[in-house]
Amino acid sequence: MSLILPIIVLVPLLFLVPLAYFDREHAGKVTVACSIIVLALAIISIFMAKTSGYNAVSFSALYISQLGLSFSLALTNITSILLAMTAILFLAVSVVGYYFIKEKEKLYGTILLISEISALGIFLAANFFLFYVFWEVTEVMMFFIIFIYGGYNKRYASIKFIIYSITSSLLLLIAIMLLYSAVPAHSFNISYLISNGSLIPQGTQLAIMLLLLISFMIKMPVFPFHSWLPDAHTEAPTTGSMILAGILLKFGGYGLILMFLILPVATTYAPYMAAIFAFSAIYSAIVSLKQTNMKRMIAYTSITDMGIIGVGIAAANVAGFIGGTYAMMSHALAISILFLIAGTMDEVYGTLEIKKITGVMKNYSGIAYLFIAGVFATVGIPLTAGFIGDVLIFIGAYGTFGALGLIPVIGILIIAAAMLWLIERSFLKGDEERKPYREIDRRIPAGAIILLAGLIILGVLPFLLLNISSI
Repeated sequence: MSLILPIIVLVPLLFLVPLAYFDREHAGKVTVACSIIVLALAIISIFMAKTSGYNAVSFSALYISQLGLSFSLALTNITSILLAMTAILFLAVSVVGYYFIKEKEKLYGTILLISEISALGIFLAANFFLFYVFWEVTEVMMFFIIFIYGGYNKRYASIKFIIYSITSSLLLLIAIMLLYSAVPAHSFNISYLISNGSLIPQGTQLAIMLLLLISFMIKMPVFPFHSWLPDAHTEAPTTGSMILAGILLKFGGYGLILMFLILPVATTYAPYMAAIFAFSAIYSAIVSLKQTNMKRMIAYTSITDMGIIGVGIAAANVAGFIGGTYAMMSHALAISILFLIAGTMDEVYGTLEIKKITGVMKNYSGIAYLFIAGVFATVGIPLTAGFIGDVLIFIGAYGTFGALGLIPVIGILIIAAAMLWLIERSFLKGDEERKPYREIDRRIPAGAIILLAGLIILGVLPFLLLNISSI
């Protein structure tokens, strides 16, 4: 048993103390320091797992013995990728956060640190009790981020977000209770459920699968449960969009992997799920072409990417699971770059309307190049982590579904065309009369570079995280 995992989860809790003490000028430094420590500990824990085995990096402390509940954390091949993703993303969010947040800064810092705790916790949780608790906490924090710091229609977007979230959470809770009751030992332990899921009666498995599937489709999101996401992204502050796209959507993808690992009956319906995910990917890509708001356009590309990831996971093989996870990590970092630059354009041009944002390359060449790099990473060009994830996804999908598993490539092609069209309209098109309102703070390129560095390092050196011999 190792203490490093609970330390990783609880480090942000300790930083709430200095955050309450320091003023606004130093609040950002507190969150940055916290995220640096979390990233360092994450790297150490992944190295320990690589050298000593994943079983050596786990922790469990009994909580309620009568129900078999414990505070248990574990690192696996899949969760190590998600841990690295979370640590890198929150470091970038911490670096840029106080550029966008100009009121109630200490409250924002508190929400940010609690969000980091819950995001780390959900990916490291070894039982569904903790999984659900951290799931709920993150949703509540995101509601407050949108409701307090969002844009003009923040009330509508935050209420719509929480309604969808409550529905997803309720379905998840019912499914967890059924799982607990259906296995012989009445356990929340994820590894036990994976080992003994086949003992659950087929009818019960099917009921649990439907509950989990709809819950995770809402969270990813997938058509027809996707309409909350563009509204949430449009009204959320920039850092809220980064956390929403980079972390919360991945709860659904990770949950989908657990569903396939626990319920053997899910593989029977995998082709139907893959068809839904593929349709969602292509549909969202087409809809993105019609968007006039930059953040809404990026939001629809995010739905496309999550649909493609869903196809890989539905393949229900090692390549699909690992590829889907690696693609989630890549998507989190790449889409966060796009939302970061889009939010910056809103700050300096005073609008998110694509036709009103012109001459970016002329006025802000560095930012423009970072956005273009983010687009390339999003569509998965070689030497980025997205390329590794996409290759594994389609290897897995082809292995299970044959040539039909390659259909989602259409979504990637449409997204590539849509984003290049956006670049041509707003970034490369010059406008002598249109002048930006102010200069860009140096924290913006710093945050984007952190994300881009993660994409390139893990694209060039995937063996640092990747292990396709096991899950």
